[in-house]
Amino acid sequence: MFRIAICDDEMTSLMINKALTEQILEEEGIEYEITTFEDMPTMIQGVMKEDAEFDLLLSDILAVGMNGIEAAEEIRRLGDKLPIVFISSTAEFALDGYRVNALRYLQKPVQIDKLREAILEAHANVEKKKNEYLSFQVADRFYKVNLDDIIYLESMGRDTYVVTKTETICVHAKFSDMEQQVPANRFVRCHRSYIINLSEVKDIARYRFLTKNGVEIPISQLQYTDVKKDFIAFEQ
Repeated sequence: MFRIAICDDEMTSLMINKALTEQILEEEGIEYEITTFEDMPTMIQGVMKEDAEFDLLLSDILAVGMNGIEAAEEIRRLGDKLPIVFISSTAEFALDGYRVNALRYLQKPVQIDKLREAILEAHANVEKKKNEYLSFQVADRFYKVNLDDIIYLESMGRDTYVVTKTETICVHAKFSDMEQQVPANRFVRCHRSYIINLSEVKDIARYRFLTKNGVEIPISQLQYTDVKKDFIAFEQ
């Protein structure tokens, strides 16, 4: 799900930008969710909520009370790296956009091809990041674990244990669902209860992997030949 926030205190512009964004995402076959905001303070509060996982912000610059650059500075001050595309009727603030690391700066009326380029760039970055992190929730805590830190996943009952270099996290999630969230060219299901990160394997022997930190991970007899091929191919 690609989540976009759109902010503009002019209702007509807000609805136009929302409609253009929906058209682009539907034409590109991207599953999406759009949230609109009519003022900057509400937008800041909305995108900075703990459970708000927006992938892109489309924001006007000229607004009553607080302009888009000021709002972006507040978002950056709070540590958020949310990609921002500014949409404005003037080029006056274009250089200021670089100060807050804006992804793009578009002028009204928005050209749909320019907006499409910006949206697709942001979406491509999101898809790339999915291959870098495993995201999940445990109770009221949200985790983003770098794939480089994960050694293996283990299924126990209805839970999945994410074993990293520094901790083990118990996640109440289906093993098959967790498997779909890690890249198959790097994480291999070698046993009904284990998925291993091939970059963390020291060596392979019949029916077991040995991790770099000395843990033996079983390999099922039926999968051994295929898993061995995967490991050899990964090493190459």
